Amino acid sequence: MKLLLLINPHSGLRNSKAKLIDVMDIFCAHGYNISVYVTQKKNDAYEYLMKSRTNYDLICVFGGDGTMNEVTNALMKKENKPLLGYFPSGTMNDFGSNFDLGTDFVDIAKRICEGKEYGFDVGSFNGRYFNYVAAFGAMCDVPFTTKRDAKEALGNIAYILEGIGKLAEIKKHSIRYWVNDKEYKKDILFGLVYSGNRVAGMELTSKKKSRIDNGLFNVMIVDYVPTIFDAPDIFSTLLQGNRFIHNYHTDHIVIECDKDLVWTLDGEEAKVKDKVDITIYNKALKLLA
Repeated sequence: MKLLLLINPHSGLRNSKAKLIDVMDIFCAHGYNISVYVTQKKNDAYEYLMKSRTNYDLICVFGGDGTMNEVTNALMKKENKPLLGYFPSGTMNDFGSNFDLGTDFVDIAKRICEGKEYGFDVGSFNGRYFNYVAAFGAMCDVPFTTKRDAKEALGNIAYILEGIGKLAEIKKHSIRYWVNDKEYKKDILFGLVYSGNRVAGMELTSKKKSRIDNGLFNVMIVDYVPTIFDAPDIFSTLLQGNRFIHNYHTDHIVIECDKDLVWTLDGEEAKVKDKVDITIYNKALKLLA
């Protein structure tokens, strides 16, 4: 069986990949023929897989949600889609939480070798793919504007510090969107189109109510608030909901927006001019976990 270990050496906290040799030993003991590629730059995982002519049986990703996003974008364009393994070593690791993946890489390797498959949904965003979230509006540039060395040294705290520095930049955005055959117009603070139950380290819904394999997005639209002093009321009640928050469940949404509205896909920057079309592919890829 052909296995590719795809490693992002810069993701997450320092020394997060110290167990790599132990992981490789486990795979070899289970009969895997291992190839290794260490990414050299942003989007390198995507480019490497698009150029590769090898039909791997399994691709294991050592990196963060951004690296996993690159792999998904490559595999969704290929006819033969190998199984995936994921060793989350990023800062947030929201995607891995849907499969109860922690940071014990030896345990994850053993689980992969047990061979239990989980299909997961993949979102399409104007033809670009994402694993768990398309986010837009206030603070959505924090994941890709926070400096890498700060994330490696401080972890989640680096995001918090970056976000605090952007509080003065929060502004209103006017959007129009179509969901479940209805049209809406709103002035918004931010919004989320997500699968699963966790975004930016926050569990927004229970796992029983929100799954990454049910063929539906959760959509959360948060109204613009006139002063920052109203914002804590929003963030403290995301689970319960309040008058500022609008939730939907759908497999398709279209959004027209300001050209300067910031978008992020799985924590990576996404360029949008004025309109996005977001749809879901049910259980498009399979993960061993």
